[in-house]
Amino acid sequence: MAVPADAIAHAAELERRDSEIANELEVVRHLEERVGAIRGRAGGVRQALERVPLEREDLDRRRIEADEAVTAAHADVDRTESRVASLEAGRRKRDDELGRARKEAATARDALADAVAVRARVDELESALAEEERALLAEGEQLTGAAQLVAEGVRDVGRVTESAGRAPGTSLADLDDWGGRVRSALFVARGTLEAERERVVLEANALGTAVLGEQLGASSVALVRRRLEAAAG
Repeated sequence: MAVPADAIAHAAELERRDSEIANELEVVRHLEERVGAIRGRAGGVRQALERVPLEREDLDRRRIEADEAVTAAHADVDRTESRVASLEAGRRKRDDELGRARKEAATARDALADAVAVRARVDELESALAEEERALLAEGEQLTGAAQLVAEGVRDVGRVTESAGRAPGTSLADLDDWGGRVRSALFVARGTLEAERERVVLEANALGTAVLGEQLGASSVALVRRRLEAAAG
């Protein structure tokens, strides 16, 4: 079958355009995923940081209560041990009364140990909260740096507005605003690329139908080129 050389050349050009658009689409989709991940994590970090002052306020209250409990427990230990010492030093010792006093002193010492443990637990929680806050702040900086790199990639797309390619601010709230703006721009760019690719596929199929005299359906551009080359022998 005689297939015009210019038809094969046209099909090759359409395949080149299709491949080029496919590569652009891959870049845009990858950027969309990265923007979505950064934006989502930034929101989580921001919410966690917003809870830190409330948690710290709660720990301040618990620390005050724990300090008061330790002070009261110390006083109870001093009182009960003094009672035991007084009874032991008395000339007339009553075993039952002394036994009760010793039990009260032992109970007071146990209560003091519990109060001290609660106070130590508050210290541990405060240290953990401070460490969590430092980690969240560090992650926020890392997310800002990652967003800067994504912004560079967005500027290279060439199918988005200039504002979409601007670098985000340094706050987590800035990342949320930036992420929403960029994802919208990339969504539009992806839609444009997908429409362009569909037109290329339609043009290739129309070319193949015209040259081969048969309906090719939804064949890919590469398949149309191969069919034309095969028909040309």
